[in-house]
Amino acid sequence: MANIFIDETTEDVVDTIKQTMSVKLDDDSGQPTVSFATNRGKGSGAQQISTDDFDEYVAALEEVVDNGLPEQVQWDMSPADMVRDTIRNVDGVITFRVRNGKGSKPAKIPSDRFSEVVTLLRSTVSLVETAAGSLSDSDESAEE
Repeated sequence: MANIFIDETTEDVVDTIKQTMSVKLDDDSGQPTVSFATNRGKGSGAQQISTDDFDEYVAALEEVVDNGLPEQVQWDMSPADMVRDTIRNVDGVITFRVRNGKGSKPAKIPSDRFSEVVTLLRSTVSLVETAAGSLSDSDESAEE
């Protein structure tokens, strides 16, 4: 389907926020939320933020105004740094990534099993290193 009336004009972001900002009770939680759009059209939607979090949200944006954008996540970040950067507890599930990019999927571990999983992984470190060493040894033998 093709839109006959394609409008290439871009609405001013300040005007859009002024026209769309409202405070209402969230349908699910019953808590006050502020909602506003920064742009319109396909692929855009309203920002919805708890009014309790709004001041801190604006302060974070002010930090960017004052200090510039933070350094972008490095694509070559080590897996440990990637975990530190992405780890979250979402509804009782610990999620994190070990790499970025197309096809990368987050690990998802129930939070009540997280410590057990980490203990298991710690117990395998020397086994993994030994296995990696034997692979390297077999590669060297094959080359000779």
